[in-house]
Amino acid sequence: MRRRGDAGEGSTRAVTTPLLQPADQIVVAYLVIIAALIVAFGFRIPAWPQLIAAHALVIGLVVLLARWDRAATRRVASFSRFIHGWYPVALIPATFKELSYLIPLVHPRDFDTELAAIDQRLFGAHPTVWLERFTWPPVTEVLQLAYASYYFLPLILGALLWRNRQSDRYRFWVFVVALGFYISYLGYIAVPATGPRFLPAIKDAQTVPLAGVWLFHGLRDALDRAEGITRDCFPSGHTELTLLVLYYARRFRRRVFWLMLPVGSALILATVYLRYHYVIDVVAGAAVAALVILIAGPLYRALGGSSSYATD
Repeated sequence: MRRRGDAGEGSTRAVTTPLLQPADQIVVAYLVIIAALIVAFGFRIPAWPQLIAAHALVIGLVVLLARWDRAATRRVASFSRFIHGWYPVALIPATFKELSYLIPLVHPRDFDTELAAIDQRLFGAHPTVWLERFTWPPVTEVLQLAYASYYFLPLILGALLWRNRQSDRYRFWVFVVALGFYISYLGYIAVPATGPRFLPAIKDAQTVPLAGVWLFHGLRDALDRAEGITRDCFPSGHTELTLLVLYYARRFRRRVFWLMLPVGSALILATVYLRYHYVIDVVAGAAVAALVILIAGPLYRALGGSSSYATD
């Protein structure tokens, strides 16, 4: 059995890879893990049958999509490749929103007090309270814009790889994105926390409210509405994914890396300055990013990925 060659990868080659690409397998593994948690804590989750059915449906669609892409004729090959290549990215917001419902039911205990205590032991003060002496509206405005770029940096790198027909690199990058997001999601379930801006002990200690110049309040409110109140602090996914973007941009698109570096650096600083995260969240996010970088290549190959781009 043979299939079409991917654009930019030469002639048609024999199929030696499994039906599900590595990114598919990460998606399915995450959905199975969450489904297992839903079953285990079903006595607390009123909608558990519907959620299990939804997870089974999505897994079935992933398999059908992989089969369709493999069997696609030349006439629809570009379209099937696009859908198969980008659906893991499109699925991430939906899996995130599910957490806002599940986490309080699966693990109904927040760890904000413990995380804040770690910061205070490390620094002798709450970092967000200490930083308020340095707040300045223009800086706050810039950092809020940088913080919002978190949603676009992975897409920009992926789009550049896709546009340049670097399909091996693109598939590996989507695998890394899925792996990074879903590891952080499991961290949110293990250590639920809402962040220093919601912890009464820190909130009451803040004496200087954050203020921007023009877009700050509207953008902050828009992010709050989009994300909702989700226990998504530990580890800092903003830190983790930003470091992954910078690392792989440096590997794959060096010029893009230099353009992203100032934005990514500001984004990581913004996590604490804007009172979204504890410092220990940022440290944990950096540690998870390092773990993903360490295991991504070997795991990608173990799951059937044959790209040389998975090897440093």
